[in-house]
Amino acid sequence: MNDFQLEVIDILKDKAADLFGCDPATLGPDTKFLDDLNCKSVNIVQFASALEDEYEVEVPYMQLNKCVTFADAAKFVDDALSM
Repeated sequence: MNDFQLEVIDILKDKAADLFGCDPATLGPDTKFLDDLNCKSVNIVQFASALEDEYEVEVPYMQLNKCVTFADAAKFVDDALSM
């Protein structure tokens, strides 16, 4: 995992803390959107929006929704911005 992906995970951790009132220190690359956070589709849209705001790039909700963990999402964003 590279530095950029770790930065993306930090953004996801902060957004999860805002949305779910959890401690970001308890979250990490292996945090699962569905199993750990019980995310609904509206929450995935909120995560996508946070990433779009940070990087000024479109993060398709349907693609982000396929990511199981924060690490998967970070890799997806990294790959999308590398294209």
